[in-house]
Amino acid sequence: MSNSKQSIQYFDTLRALATLGVIIIHISSPLVNMTYGKNMPYWWIGNVVDSAVRFAVPLFLMLSGATMLGKEYKLNDFYKKRFTRVFIPFVFWLLAYWVYRWFMLKPTAQPTDFQSILNWAVDLFLKEGVSKHLWYVYMIVFIYLALPFLGKLLRNLRQSTLLTLLLCWVFFAFQTRQFPLNLYSWSGDYGSKFLGYFLHTGYLMLGFYLSRINFSSKKMRLVAGMVFVLSVLVSALGTYFMSESSHHLNLTMYSYLNLNTMLQSVALFVWTKDIQISNKITLWIQTTISNYSYGIYLVHIMIIGILFRNGIYWSFAHPAVSLPVLTLVVLLCSIAIIFLLRKVPGGKFIAG
Repeated sequence: MSNSKQSIQYFDTLRALATLGVIIIHISSPLVNMTYGKNMPYWWIGNVVDSAVRFAVPLFLMLSGATMLGKEYKLNDFYKKRFTRVFIPFVFWLLAYWVYRWFMLKPTAQPTDFQSILNWAVDLFLKEGVSKHLWYVYMIVFIYLALPFLGKLLRNLRQSTLLTLLLCWVFFAFQTRQFPLNLYSWSGDYGSKFLGYFLHTGYLMLGFYLSRINFSSKKMRLVAGMVFVLSVLVSALGTYFMSESSHHLNLTMYSYLNLNTMLQSVALFVWTKDIQISNKITLWIQTTISNYSYGIYLVHIMIIGILFRNGIYWSFAHPAVSLPVLTLVVLLCSIAIIFLLRKVPGGKFIAG
């Protein structure tokens, strides 16, 4: 493993890339869904962009594994810290999204009396978890409950045994690839939901494993770069041909548990791990995004929704222009909101 300074730098790099990736996914997804079969040149832009950032959620999980599984924790201290850093901001933003979703309803559809509002709020939670992007936070809270025990188990394993365990995870994920996973709603099949949580936990083990291996050779980084590019091509072309074959948009290749997505995530992790960034502006940008990453994740969907509601989405210009512009706007607005919230007395506990 690299020295401490290098480790912090590449963790910041990966976390910044994952944060940007999540924003790009949520900005480009409407383009992919709205243009298929109607404007294929535009669709291809969205498809390639979306295919290039499938690493986003896996990287967040891999970073949790790389930074947390190698440490010994006192359970009280661990859960107290996770409660303060993760759960309290989550509860604040959960309530904020309930209010936001109410205001986004047409006036005639807004419930007004207490019982109607309560019924609407419960129904929204059961159907979507209030906001669909919060599925990740529900999952990470669940994973954190078991993380100290998982770390203790993995630290006692030899590298070869850990690699075997990872290969078993890949095989199991492949075998269950057709199984419908209920990640968004809180009604219906809870077994499916917890299976999805269990499968995603493999990314923590993967991050822990990769963080303990030295990938400093230029040849290894070159191979990683080539694998990343290949994974983008496989995802984009696979999505096109599978959609053509099934006569409707088929996004199976976008799955976070797809083997191609796993390879893409590993390739980016390996390529980034020992990279040296000396430019002060670049370091400041990635450190800022990294420090605000959780808050950005929590708030960015609200910003995208408000922009979309006002007609500001990929269609305002050619996607080659609109996608990067929107990504920058959403990123800057998210950082500004979290920055201001942190300046409010007690705001640092709820901002994320």
